[in-house]
Amino acid sequence: MQEEDELDAYMATEKDPSEGGSVKMDHVIMEKVAISPDRRKLLRIVGVFGKNEEELRDKSGLNDFKYKYHMDFLLKVGFLKFEEGVYRLTDSGIAVHDSVC
Repeated sequence: MQEEDELDAYMATEKDPSEGGSVKMDHVIMEKVAISPDRRKLLRIVGVFGKNEEELRDKSGLNDFKYKYHMDFLLKVGFLKFEEGVYRLTDSGIAVHDSVC
């Protein structure tokens, strides 16, 4: 039987953060959205009715790199979802939208 070393123990704790750690991470993510004018703009444009990609790109005025960078972030953290050809706010996206936009 192999013993668990310090690195294995640390990695095991990182996979399943404590409730406090999870709340802290949520706050860090919300701060990253709140301090970015481009991310706030994208959330505001999507709004409660959603937007297709063409409308979102046109209205945002962001270049391709910035658009993809910020959209990937918002999708990854779960503030936006893409369904049936339309970007929509998730429940957590609506909460952030209401507080920072």
